Amino acid sequence: MRNSKMKGFTLIELIVVIAIIGILAAILVPSMLGYVRNARISSANSGAKQVHTACSSALTQLGIANWKWSDSSTEGVMTYESGNNTSGVLGIGWSGVSKTPSDSDVDIAAYLGEDFDDYFIAIFNPGTYSVSVAGYANTAEGWGVIKSAATATDLTDITEGDQKSDAKEGNIYGIYPAPSLSTSST
Repeated sequence: MRNSKMKGFTLIELIVVIAIIGILAAILVPSMLGYVRNARISSANSGAKQVHTACSSALTQLGIANWKWSDSSTEGVMTYESGNNTSGVLGIGWSGVSKTPSDSDVDIAAYLGEDFDDYFIAIFNPGTYSVSVAGYANTAEGWGVIKSAATATDLTDITEGDQKSDAKEGNIYGIYPAPSLSTSST
């Protein structure tokens, strides 16, 4: 017989509530992980847009100064890898052009901040000093995916589906202009 003055929940009631919470968690956690992954990709795409703007501005300054690339190539590539920041000057890697400006002449840090120490790639047209596409990563894993791009097509062929697939493996990177909405590049 139960004493009417005793307050609280029975063991059965507690088990039912715990089971309901467990079911809800099993449903919500996977979908929440997808939202977190998508937010990280969106943030990386935003970082790529900042890199695109910074590199475009730096190249415009070179164009105003009548910089000559001494090369007839149609695409040049600027890269920066974490750790090449010396006293606020980013050590830029160049390919596709035979004559390269000094790092202080291309002051990317003025646009990205002196503490910038992530990774980027920007593919540009030396004839027009314009950036066609930029990639950004804040981890070595994400950088591993985009650093091998040698042409603008290599980066623009990456789709949103590719980004999401790579993000599941921990390779988060961004591209600007943003990848297409198709699910695979194959």
